[in-house]
Amino acid sequence: MANTNGQAGTPADAPVCLNVMQEIVEEKADKYMGKANMCCCPRCRIDVIALTLSRLPSKYVVVPSHERLPMVSVYEERYSTSIISNLMWACERVRDNPRHDEGEQRVAFCR
Repeated sequence: MANTNGQAGTPADAPVCLNVMQEIVEEKADKYMGKANMCCCPRCRIDVIALTLSRLPSKYVVVPSHERLPMVSVYEERYSTSIISNLMWACERVRDNPRHDEGEQRVAFCR
């Protein structure tokens, strides 16, 4: 099947399901991890993302793939304060309890 550009794959306007909260948190994680002066290894990064998303409501939307960024922007404005405060909370927890030197014995989730 060819898309509107004549290439094989999904058409540019095909609907996609996305959790806009996850999109926003993943986009902002590196910035706030740097501000928290913490390790930015892949393990610490994914722990920060998981902890943050555990404290936020999921917001799943179905939109055409070309409308992905505008939809994320709408939710980013609406939930900015909550996202940032939860990201900072998660950064502090992971900074104080990093798991990158340990195996999979500990679970990142804590409240």
